[in-house]
Amino acid sequence: MEENNIVVAVFNDDSKAYQVLSESKSKRHEQYQILDAAVIQKENGKIVFKDGFSSPSEADTSALKSSLIGSLIGILGGPIGILLGGSIGSMIGASKVINRHKEGFSLIERTVAELYNGETAFVANIKENNEVAFNYFLQQYDPTFVYRKEVSMMEHEMNKAREMEQQLAQEEEERKRKERVEDIQEKAEEMKERIKSEFHRIKEKLMEK
Repeated sequence: MEENNIVVAVFNDDSKAYQVLSESKSKRHEQYQILDAAVIQKENGKIVFKDGFSSPSEADTSALKSSLIGSLIGILGGPIGILLGGSIGSMIGASKVINRHKEGFSLIERTVAELYNGETAFVANIKENNEVAFNYFLQQYDPTFVYRKEVSMMEHEMNKAREMEQQLAQEEEERKRKERVEDIQEKAEEMKERIKSEFHRIKEKLMEK
């Protein structure tokens, strides 16, 4: 039975990830069809897009940006991917948001965990009649990690990630609002003290006369 899956393969050697991407552009197989694919890399704790294609226009990377893979890469390289990777877990309110919703982030969490700085990964949206054929193709390039998830489940995971991003943005805005209020209150207290001090200074001068 044909399934639509997201597949992630991590490689120690970045040239192998690019080889897989290049082969995927021209490869035609009766057991699977690659709809969208990309190479990503972790740089300084953040996952970034390096190259990719989206069918049917294989040379057009702009189509990839609006695809499922493009959206996934945006999440992997965004605040949720970074937080799940543990890089900025101390950010105000972030750890609480992550802990509330962490369950269910299997592909995003495992990808950021398995992809170390400097390593590359091949990410693809594939229609498969079975998993064996594409697994065999990948194994020729010796990946260190391969993970697969059905697109329907992946879309749910990505929707959760977007909700979390909104919560993080809201909590960050609330934090900034509180800081602004506290800053205004602090300045008001400082002004009050200056007025009080100036009043006493003038009063003392008048009494001297």
